[in-house]
Parts: sequence; C-alpha cells; structure tokens
Amino acid sequence: MRDRFNALPPYLQATVFGLMASVSAAIFSVFVRLATEHIDPLQAVFFRNFFGLLLIAPLAFRAGIAPLKTKRLPMFVLRAVLSMGAMSFWFSAIAYMPLAEATALNFTVPLFGTILAAIFLGETVRKYRVAALFVGFCGVLIIIRPGSETVQLASLLPIAAAICMASAGLTIKSLSKTENPTTIILYMMALTTPMTLIPALFVWQTPSLEALGLMLAGAFMANITQICNTNAFRVYDYGFVIGFNYLRLPFVSIIALVMFGEVPEIWLLPGAGLIIGSALFIARREAKLNRDANRIKRGPSATASDLDPPPTRDRAE
Repeated sequence: MRDRFNALPPYLQATVFGLMASVSAAIFSVFVRLATEHIDPLQAVFFRNFFGLLLIAPLAFRAGIAPLKTKRLPMFVLRAVLSMGAMSFWFSAIAYMPLAEATALNFTVPLFGTILAAIFLGETVRKYRVAALFVGFCGVLIIIRPGSETVQLASLLPIAAAICMASAGLTIKSLSKTENPTTIILYMMALTTPMTLIPALFVWQTPSLEALGLMLAGAFMANITQICNTNAFRVYDYGFVIGFNYLRLPFVSIIALVMFGEVPEIWLLPGAGLIIGSALFIARREAKLNRDANRIKRGPSATASDLDPPPTRDRAE
C-alpha cells in the first residue's frame, strides 16, 4: 500500500495529506468542544499539552539526545508563551462560540502574519498585499458586524488566537533555520505543559474519564494534523497545500450542524469567502516570490522546483 501511494504524483499525495489534515483538525475542534462541556477551557489547554507531550516524547527520544540539544532556549520559551496564548484563546472560542464562526475568524492568521512580518522582520508589503489585507479584514467585519445586536465579546477570541498563532509562526520560522521539526514540537510541549498548568489550577475541577478521553483523542488528532501538514508541504508546493487548510470550514460546519444543531448565519459565507480569498492570495504570492527568488539565485541555467527552500533574502511584496 505504501509503495502504491509513493508512486502517486506529488500533487495527489499532497492532496491526500491536505484532506486528512483538514478532517483531523475539524475533529480536533469537536473533541475540544465536547471536553469543555465538562472542564474549563484553560484546563483543556493543559491536558492538550500534557497528552501531546506523552505522545511526541517517544518519537523525539528515539533518535537520541543529541538532536534535542539547543542553544536557543529563550526563543523556545517565547514560542511556548505565544502558543499558550493561542491555545487559551482558541479553546475559549471553541467553547463559547459557534464552531463555524470561530473557525472562519481564525483564518485571519495569514493576514496578521503578513502585518507582523512587516513590523518585526522588515518585509516589504506592497499594494497587492495591502489590498488583500483590506479585503480580508472586511470579511472579519462582515462576520462580527460591529455595532449590531448580535456582536459578542467572544468574537474577539479567535482573532486574538490568530494574532498569537501568527506571532508564534514567526518564532517557528526563525527556529526552523537551526532546529529540526521534532525538536521544535517537543520543546513546545515540554514548556507549555507546566506553563498551562498554572492558569488551569485556578479553575481546576476533577476531570471525568470522559473528559480525559476526549482530550487524549484531541491531542492525538492534533498530532495527526501536524504530521499530515508536514508531509503535504514536504512533497508539494506551499501555495497548493495551504488551500486545503480552509476545507476545515465546511467540515466543521457540517459536524457542528449535525452534532450541536448550529446553523451558520447568512453573514458567515460572504465574510469567510473574503477572508479565505485574501489569505489564499497572500499564500500564493508568497510561494511565487519564493520560486522567482530561487531562480534568480540559481541563475538562468538552473532547473526550478516548487520544493526549493525559501530564499535567504527578504521578499518584497
């Protein structure tokens, strides 16, 4: 079976991995929603990291201790703090908001990532990306509708989570230059587990076996999502693969309708469309600029590949 799968064209392999990542991410959100019916979201964040650490540790230590040594512990700590904030906001959004609406608003991660990269990394943001950012944030306004009777403070939770996720993404971008993926994941789990225990103790209640089982299953699905995304990006172009991330919305919408009776509001479709469209535009422009920069660096006689590593110089767009 594995040989037959490996014989498939790279874009088909990436499609399978991308679909699996989207489905597992949607199921993860459902597990969190069900668990937070029994325990506080902050407590759920702790168990997600605790079980995630138990699941990833055997894989990390299988290669020995040497690959886990690092001289960049402060950056790992920063990444852990940002990840803790992202999970705390995101789990709270899942608990207190309709799943489809929270998912759509969380798709603003690439928008905030573009802004933060311009501020902290000095990347140039020109007119095309400025226009895409404007369109994307118009989609946010359509969904939350400031000033309307339906707007809720909870609508800010997935946006706050997106800001933290985008910030954590910048730290991962830096760490990935010197550290391997397994090390990055292990350090994140090892640091966030004790960090998230502290706020969890303030709302602690003895978890039922059902809640523990749901969070264990959720941690497993989160790890599956990471593995599938990593493999998808490994075999094919980033601009192609990233589009599958947005399939979470229809999957989540269907599951939320069937399991929780949540009917998406009419405003969700146009708002999510603008957010997803702008995020996809930014992702594809990023991929195109990466390829163009690598062709320039190699020279006219070199063969271009969608799997080339990102350029070392700043990208301007």
